[in-house]
Parts: sequence; structure tokens; C-alpha cells
Amino acid sequence: MTRRPAHAAVAAGILAASLIASKSPRDLVRRLRSLPPDASQELAVRRTVFDRRYFILLERARPQIPKGTMGIAVFPDGELPSRGKYLTIYEFAPLPTLVAPDHVPDGWLALVYGRRRPAGWRVVEELPYGALLEPTP
Repeated sequence: MTRRPAHAAVAAGILAASLIASKSPRDLVRRLRSLPPDASQELAVRRTVFDRRYFILLERARPQIPKGTMGIAVFPDGELPSRGKYLTIYEFAPLPTLVAPDHVPDGWLALVYGRRRPAGWRVVEELPYGALLEPTP
């Protein structure tokens, strides 16, 4: 083994040991147990585990967002599990994203999952399984 890989291995070991040592054993066990059972699956599979149609809507909406949009308010069809909320925020990052907000800030667009089209909004783009909306003037 040459010096560079050996140094990298030692550095990785020291880093791993310091991370493990900085956490209490109870906290480390809790974190390991919190890993979802599908964590070993491919990323695309993990993203679609809870609702493939919702994932498709997010994927299709991203390129349709006009430049200068301040943020996206996403309105799911029903209750969205926490992994769906995280996926939503991840898909639109670095653009600020709110999931099912009570109020949509000025300059933001709405992404609606399903057929519902709320009053006071007009369709910017029809998408598979939903629509991108902007407030009517």
C-alpha cells in the first residue's frame, strides 16, 4: 500500500471514530434504527416508494418554473408522509418550498397535485397528475 491510500484510510478511520465517540451509544443506536427499511434500495426506487405519481409531478414541474420565481407552495392531494415532504423540498432546492401552507407568499407559484384548481389562481402549466399555478392579478 502506498502512502496516499494509507493516509486516506487512517484519516477516514479517525473521522469515523470521532463521529462515533461524539455521540452517545444510545443516540447512535436510535439513529441506526431510524433508517427506513428501503434505505438499501436505489435512490429512484426510494423516491417513488410512497407515491410514484407525485414523484413524476415534481420531476416534470421543476423545469417549468419560470426564472425569478421566489418560491413554490406545494399542495398535495391529502396527507403527505414526511418522506414526501423531504423529497419535495429536495427536488426544488435551492428554491424555497412550502408544503401545504396556509398562506402563499407574494411572488410564489403553487404546484397542485390532483385535479383541484383553487379559486384565485390560473394555470401556468398543466402537468401529469397536477398543475403549476400563479395568482390571478
